Amino acid sequence: VTRDGAPLEVTGREAAVLEYLLRRKGSVISKAELLEHCWDAHSTGDPAIVEVLVHRLRRKIERPSGPTVIETVRGKGYVIRSEKP
Repeated sequence: VTRDGAPLEVTGREAAVLEYLLRRKGSVISKAELLEHCWDAHSTGDPAIVEVLVHRLRRKIERPSGPTVIETVRGKGYVIRSEKP
């Protein structure tokens, strides 16, 4: 994972979530769907873990004064938009 050509240190799980969101760019992805596709079958299935991971990922990939990369759609999940609405 890079930002402006510089490598970023992300965990394997963070990379998996980012990749899944990018592959589904423009689609709202629920926490349950992220758990299903980015965690193994032995995980607890707690949606709070998705929130924590997305928060950590945002801190790594987004600039404080820059645009939001991973947008929260309240009550539905997360989306990376192709362009802003």
